[in-house]
Amino acid sequence: MIGEILGELVWSACETVGEAFIEAIITPDKEVRAAKKGGAKKAGKIIKDGGIVAFPTETVYGLGADAFNPEAVSRIYMAKGRPNDNPLILHIAKKDKFFELAQSPPEYAKKLIDVYWPGPLTLVVRKKLGLPSWLGSFPQNQTETIGIRMPKNTIARVIIEYSKTVVAAPSANKAGKPSPTAVSHISFENKKAATPLCGAWGSAPLSDGNCESNFLANEIDMIVDGGTTTIGLESTVVDVTGDTPIILRPGAVTAEMIEKTTGIAPITQTDSANTPKSPGMKYRHYAPNAPMTIISGDRKDVVDYMYEKTLKNIANGKKVGLLVTNSTKELMKKAKLFEGFRGKNIKIITFGDEFEIIAQKLFASLRQFDTLEVSEIFAEAVPNTGLGEAIMNRMLKAAEGRVEVVTT
Repeated sequence: MIGEILGELVWSACETVGEAFIEAIITPDKEVRAAKKGGAKKAGKIIKDGGIVAFPTETVYGLGADAFNPEAVSRIYMAKGRPNDNPLILHIAKKDKFFELAQSPPEYAKKLIDVYWPGPLTLVVRKKLGLPSWLGSFPQNQTETIGIRMPKNTIARVIIEYSKTVVAAPSANKAGKPSPTAVSHISFENKKAATPLCGAWGSAPLSDGNCESNFLANEIDMIVDGGTTTIGLESTVVDVTGDTPIILRPGAVTAEMIEKTTGIAPITQTDSANTPKSPGMKYRHYAPNAPMTIISGDRKDVVDYMYEKTLKNIANGKKVGLLVTNSTKELMKKAKLFEGFRGKNIKIITFGDEFEIIAQKLFASLRQFDTLEVSEIFAEAVPNTGLGEAIMNRMLKAAEGRVEVVTT
């Protein structure tokens, strides 16, 4: 058996505005014929015809449209509420397409392609002359560069092949919110409910009915269910327009890996006050509803600080969320500091110990705090090395830079 069926057609959104639905497919994604048996062919046709499809990649779910269709690209920006100067990453199914889009890429870029494509790596290049001046951005803009990646997820590549075009695809979430790593994170308005549904499909509405993170039924034409993504963080973005690679957004392809492959130590530049070359450089990203603070320090000091802050917040009638590693949760159990708060105004979520597990769980954990309606979040920092650099990059964006370094 190729894999397991993840489900059947689970929701037909709206008869009056057109067909918007979740389409099950078969995993594992390494089987091309499995993807073809599912919704990939239908998804590709929707994109070809100017529609928008949410589909899985190995990193997060993307919201894809024909990159050369200005009306379809505009729909992405409108659906997400995305700032007009925040660029889009172009997704291709075959390496040859890169050289049709890129203008004279340097030799070290070709080495990165040979090693990491298909995979979680986006290369920012100068676009070839003759391509639309706005390609890779909002249709009324002009850009000299474009970001291109070839996803490893076979479902994504088969959808792109069937679309017969290049697919522009940011993450399938409302702008500023945590990226989706499962279909349940891509929500629709429920027209039959008294108030819109918030969070995962089928969850209870928030008390204030605020569903700013939901898509309307006519904003997405199809969702393809490919299960939970394997990496959980968006692709590494590297500017290869100069003699030295510049990391614009860290990801699973780390600085150490880039240096080993190219023989060149990359520079890291993850923020931009001007027009950004990559998503994630300028605007608020990945943020849960509640304010979040990152706590850095020795594990015991982190636990003591969280306990102190929890006491103060609960005394003020607030519900506190704690995001910690498994090891820190065990230390909390041994210290017995939080035993008296079980089931009350404290919600503790663990996101693993190993970087790979933490990366997979980070965005889902932040979304869970939204569902739990916490008032404030305190999150444990991780070492800023290897994949930890990408994790901390997302956490710092989610916390809007709030960090407390604690020592005894």
